[in-house]
Amino acid sequence: MTMRTAARLSPLVTVLHIGVVTHAVAQQEAPAAIGQVVSAAIARCFEAPEGFSAPYPSIALLLNFRPDGNLDGPPQLGDPPGGDPKHSATTAAVLAAAGECAKVENAARFRDVYPAWKSLRLTFHPGVR
Repeated sequence: MTMRTAARLSPLVTVLHIGVVTHAVAQQEAPAAIGQVVSAAIARCFEAPEGFSAPYPSIALLLNFRPDGNLDGPPQLGDPPGGDPKHSATTAAVLAAAGECAKVENAARFRDVYPAWKSLRLTFHPGVR
């Protein structure tokens, strides 16, 4: 390869490199950003378990999404539920809220990095908005 050819390819290689790096960063940042949006949606639907008051235990969730942003199956627990009644009641309330409201709004915006958020693990903190 001559110097002239290398000089012409250099900007192209730089653009391709920037594109790859940008895509990699987007794949790393998308799950965190989506997790925040989904957590906020769950929080809007969360109803405190009857007979219990804040603070509530955090609940680890596993959520699978379709490319359109809707849940692909029911939410799952990321960790086994605790044995105390408050934890069990909170877990049930969180699963109900997640099943009803967990959705990736504007999912088309994140289509390029769908594999990064197809399966999302998040820790939901009930009572925190």
